[in-house]
Amino acid sequence: MNIPALNFDHSHHKLKIRGLQSPVDVLTFTGHEQLSSPFRYDIQFTSRDKAITPESVLMQDGAFSLTAPPVQGMPVQTALRTLHGVITGFKHL
Repeated sequence: MNIPALNFDHSHHKLKIRGLQSPVDVLTFTGHEQLSSPFRYDIQFTSRDKAITPESVLMQDGAFSLTAPPVQGMPVQTALRTLHGVITGFKHL
C-alpha cells in the first residue's frame, strides 16, 4: 500500500533561516526582552530533514514571525510581529 506523506504544520508561528531550504515548524519558544538590552529568543523547531547541520544554521540571518492562531473558515492572517536576528546556537534534541 502506498500512503502519501503528510506535511503537518503544528504551528502558526514561522521561522525562516537564510540558506536553509528545508521547511521547519516551530514547536516551542521563549523570549526575553528588556529596554536597552539585546533580545533573545530560544526556539525549538522540528523538520522532516534529519540532515540539518549546525554549520548550515549557525551565524545565519533568521526571521521569526508571530501570528495569531488560525480561525477556521478565515483567511490566513499576516504576521503580527516579525523578529530579525542571527542564529547563535543549534543542537539536535
